Amino acid sequence: MVLAAASYTHAITSLKSVLLTLGSAIGAVMLVYGGIKFAMAFRQMDQQGEHQAVYSVVAGGVLVGLSALVTALT
Repeated sequence: MVLAAASYTHAITSLKSVLLTLGSAIGAVMLVYGGIKFAMAFRQMDQQGEHQAVYSVVAGGVLVGLSALVTALT
């Protein structure tokens, strides 16, 4: 019975690690994309574009931060 329970927790642990890796990778891409969007909007003096880019950077940072926090807690 102990081996059966271990196989269930192994599957859940594998799924958790995949989701955390995917979340941090998407967050990193959003950080880079937001940085590029911000630079382009800054160059064109587009305030609305700058605000949207900052939101993208913050969202990417939150994803990366949450992934790191959950990884550290487990």
